Amino acid sequence: MSLRLPKIILQDMVDAVGKARLFTRDLSFVDYIADAKTRDAVYHNLIVLGEAAGRMPELFVLDHPDIPWQKMMSTRNALVHGYDVIDDRIVWKIIRDVLPELHENLKRLLNES
Repeated sequence: MSLRLPKIILQDMVDAVGKARLFTRDLSFVDYIADAKTRDAVYHNLIVLGEAAGRMPELFVLDHPDIPWQKMMSTRNALVHGYDVIDDRIVWKIIRDVLPELHENLKRLLNES
């Protein structure tokens, strides 16, 4: 567990999600697949997101069950340990279907902290 305050960890998470969304904002899936730099940047920010989620104090996590803490950590682990079998269709689905709502929820928590 980190000794960093939840607010600082939340800021790291908001920044990571924001970057992943920014990097892919105007891209189609085909464009995303064709751009290795963007894919690597997105992977990195999803790894940061999952690492930060894992460093959040347990009591904070328990107080906010609406945030998919375990899924963020599992995604991080899949990207780090399964680097050779990353399914970009799943990453794209996360970018388009999960990150927008997650971004809003994390920003809300940050503002409440």
